[in-house]
Amino acid sequence: MATSRLHGKNGAIYIDGTKVTTKNAWSLNLGRDYADITVFGDDNKMYLGGLRDVSGSFEGLLDVSGDLMVSMADGKSHLIALYASDGTNGSETHLVGSGLGLIDCAVSVNVSDAVRCSGSFRASGVWTVMGS
Repeated sequence: MATSRLHGKNGAIYIDGTKVTTKNAWSLNLGRDYADITVFGDDNKMYLGGLRDVSGSFEGLLDVSGDLMVSMADGKSHLIALYASDGTNGSETHLVGSGLGLIDCAVSVNVSDAVRCSGSFRASGVWTVMGS
């Protein structure tokens, strides 16, 4: 079976259907809760898989004309869509995950760097993730 590999240059974040500008990285974490079901006499620890804990992060430059990540860090649920490639520059579209989430962000200013905006998100509703 052939595998598809992508360069991150066409990655993208969309919030409520609008493409987020000036960001250059995102991550999606798909951890789970696990219940320890180990009992006396077992040869090793054993677990049962629980609920998925969808969260992630983003980073990039601050868009001083109106940064979408800053304005959406309002404690309300927003539709987040994360693309490995969003079809720009003639690329194929590859949606990795999407769903409702709550956004936190931070702005950092340093005398020797560009003004940056980074933050995190966590699921506040059902998420669809590629391959699941």
